[in-house]
Amino acid sequence: MSQFAPFAIALRLSGVTLPQAELETALKQLTVRYEPEDAEASFYAQVDVSVTNPVRSLLDFAERSGPAIAAMLDDRRIGKAVLDIAFDYPEHGEAMSARLPAHVAAAIGGYDIDIEVSVYLTDVEDDEED
Repeated sequence: MSQFAPFAIALRLSGVTLPQAELETALKQLTVRYEPEDAEASFYAQVDVSVTNPVRSLLDFAERSGPAIAAMLDDRRIGKAVLDIAFDYPEHGEAMSARLPAHVAAAIGGYDIDIEVSVYLTDVEDDEED
């Protein structure tokens, strides 16, 4: 049985066409990144989600920011919304799994937010230093 224990969760928004302050007001939270993209007047923004209690954090995030994200996607103030959930790959493992509870996936997906799972072998730098 796998446990849902990501080490990081980030909402990544691309094709943002509104100012940072307006975006943060709509999302009811601050962005940790807001930078220009290649297209004129288009920005990339990132919001970090707490991993202390990831299920509760994701449900709170969906309730707080989901309706605004769906509205901004619908009227193209945001081009794409992706929730990236990052996990550590087991140091000496051959495989890993993590289960995202269905009610969390439904809460996020119900607002047209894609869910991406990233897996990182985080001990590579330590091995290279030896």
